[in-house]
Amino acid sequence: MAGSTVARARSQGLHYAWVVLACAVAMATVAAGIRNSFAVLVDPLVAQYGWSRGDISVAYALVYVSAVALSLLAGAVADRYGSRRVILAGSLLFTAGMLLTGTATQLWQFYVYYGVLLGGLGTTIFTMLLPVVLTRWFHARTGMALGLMWVAVGLGPVVLPFLLRWAISLVGWQQAFTLIGIPTGIVLLTAGLLLRNKPEDKGLMPYGLFAGQGQAAETAATPPADAVTFAQVRSNRSFWFLVLVHALGCAGHSIILAHVVSMATLKGVPGLVAVGVLSAISGASMVSRFGMSMVTERMGARFTLAVALLLQTTPLVLLFWASDTWGFYLFAVLFGFGFGGEMVGFPIINRQFYGEKAPLNRIYSFEVAGAMMGMAFGGWLGGALFDLSGSYTWSIAAALVCGYAGLVPVLLLPAHQPGRLVVAATTSAGAHQAATRAC
Repeated sequence: MAGSTVARARSQGLHYAWVVLACAVAMATVAAGIRNSFAVLVDPLVAQYGWSRGDISVAYALVYVSAVALSLLAGAVADRYGSRRVILAGSLLFTAGMLLTGTATQLWQFYVYYGVLLGGLGTTIFTMLLPVVLTRWFHARTGMALGLMWVAVGLGPVVLPFLLRWAISLVGWQQAFTLIGIPTGIVLLTAGLLLRNKPEDKGLMPYGLFAGQGQAAETAATPPADAVTFAQVRSNRSFWFLVLVHALGCAGHSIILAHVVSMATLKGVPGLVAVGVLSAISGASMVSRFGMSMVTERMGARFTLAVALLLQTTPLVLLFWASDTWGFYLFAVLFGFGFGGEMVGFPIINRQFYGEKAPLNRIYSFEVAGAMMGMAFGGWLGGALFDLSGSYTWSIAAALVCGYAGLVPVLLLPAHQPGRLVVAATTSAGAHQAATRAC
């Protein structure tokens, strides 16, 4: 069946779904690369303006605080006006944010231009909406398409931090954002113009679905009203455990992502070599971003999240003694495997826990909001603890505490039982309470 589907797709030429996938990969690479380049900005800002690391880290926190509300609203706005329009608006916000950040000479300007406009509003839209667009375009090979997009999210931080740090060393802080902002803005706008919300916009059917299958597939895919409501999901403790896990896990790795370059340079690692530590983390994460989705589907939430948090947190002890390049790069590779695996499984877990008929978009938006709050808190805390103590020792300790604390709600999650929902359809309040207590 799969072979005939692929052969039939080839006989009909290149499907526009692959163009959409290429656009998604390009946009995810740029957006994730710039968002995760913050660590390369800290030392140049300290040197040029004399701002403290704690004050600079407020901008990193604002990236994720401003993204919380956007993550809750983006889906609803895209459903009403179309993902393409919202993504094009995000491309314009991104480009404006890059150019305006290059003009910042005051701390408040850096907060607004980089923290809110560029980092918060200009990059969140892409990671929230692109996966949904791809699921509409791919009936077959959906997992591969989404996996490639998540790999691109890891690829961006491998490439863009080097380019940005090189541009800063070449033309200075302010001109660097113009030098990088114009071509990356063109990439986003071009990809956004080529993007389409759904195959019907091009008079096509999703990739892997052909004439004669469409009506039957549509009839089979039309579900009855949601058997599990958001109120039922929200009243179940597993929902809040997952939000808490994402918040604590992100707080732990946010401390590192925001400050690992400074940690390395303070130990004498040269600037561009230190930037490579951040890129090595992202490079290692690409393996787990792709692989841990399949592990989650087979092993479930408790096993996968426990392994990911342990892999992310335990290597942090190496930072207490890392003093040269190889030590930081060894840490980066080990840490990156866990970091990439912690975040990608939540959509799969939600489907396993609550079923395909549950309001999965709304459920996931709360988990993303928890993650953004964790990222905001961790990025700020790492800089604030440095300002108080004069070293990153307490920042590393805080990352350890957050990571291991995340294991508590993970271990309280229900065991993986394929085919059995955590919250089942209920017909009475008593039955619902029983389902909740069982979890």
